[in-house]
Amino acid sequence: MLKLKNITKEYKTGDEVVKALKGIDIEFRENEFVSILGQSGCGKTTLLNIIGGLDQYTSGDLVINGKSTKDYKDRDWDTYRNHSVGFVFQNYNLIPHQTVLSNVELALTISGVSKTERRKRAKEALEKVGLADQLNKKPNQMSGGQMQRVAIARALVGNPDILLADEPTGALDSATSVQIMDLLKEIAKDKLVIMVTHNPELADKYSTRIIKLLDGNVIGDSNPYKEGEEKKKEVNTKKTSMSFPTALSLSLNNLMTKKGRTFLTAFAGSIGIIGIATIMSLSNGVQKYISKVEEDTLSSYPISLEETTIDMGDMMKSISGMAEEKEETVGERQNRIKSNDKQPNKNAISTNKQQ
Repeated sequence: MLKLKNITKEYKTGDEVVKALKGIDIEFRENEFVSILGQSGCGKTTLLNIIGGLDQYTSGDLVINGKSTKDYKDRDWDTYRNHSVGFVFQNYNLIPHQTVLSNVELALTISGVSKTERRKRAKEALEKVGLADQLNKKPNQMSGGQMQRVAIARALVGNPDILLADEPTGALDSATSVQIMDLLKEIAKDKLVIMVTHNPELADKYSTRIIKLLDGNVIGDSNPYKEGEEKKKEVNTKKTSMSFPTALSLSLNNLMTKKGRTFLTAFAGSIGIIGIATIMSLSNGVQKYISKVEEDTLSSYPISLEETTIDMGDMMKSISGMAEEKEETVGERQNRIKSNDKQPNKNAISTNKQQ
């Protein structure tokens, strides 16, 4: 059903390359309860994320029902996560302002399931986990064990083939942890359940198979898969899509549940829009005023444009005449200067005669 072939995963942090997984080869059965054990940082959660399609492997191949995922695109991974995988997280990841029923229904909205069908399947999933009488409660009105049951119901409502649980009992007390493990064991009778845990006692007691990791390598497998045990199943390739009315309904519901934030966002947005509109109006008004002043000025002092023809021959003669006149003027000026120079000498002669 699910096969990992020489899977490696590397993370780049600056110039350093960290190898989280180093050639993982594991094959899973159609229905079994698998616990993945190991120290912190050994690659357990990375392996779980790759199986669930939340993270992409660096090299190797993830084979799902005989089909390679090397050429999978984003839309193919979305389809795989939506139809084939259910997730159960340590911190529940429930929406606080939604009811228990709405939280479980939310997993079906992107699949395009009708509202009536969503409601029906959500109630059935909650009934399986023992919360049929808690439909209208909010998550903050429930205990940790009840919230984890809601998370499990949300993971099961889409009827996935694989249930992935990342430390599902990490935030629970011992008694509640036993209840959650009993529930996961029951689910594993007809589904593949893969759980990451630090608790070897719970793994030994409830799991049908234990895989141990150390520094990105598999160092132990209590019940390895044998070739030819199961037949291949067809993969659900139906594309995911949320209808427009559903998206609109969810958006309106989210806005109404947070009225204060919605009002402040709308108020701040309106201030910005009004400010931009005011500036544009002032700019347009000033531009019109300047254009009107220009028109009034031009009407009071009109500018006339006339077309004339110039004879280049006459122009050259005129220029030549001006040059000759200029030369004569210079000659007269020189004669005047010479006569002025002679005049004082005559006066001097007459003075001598009188003496």
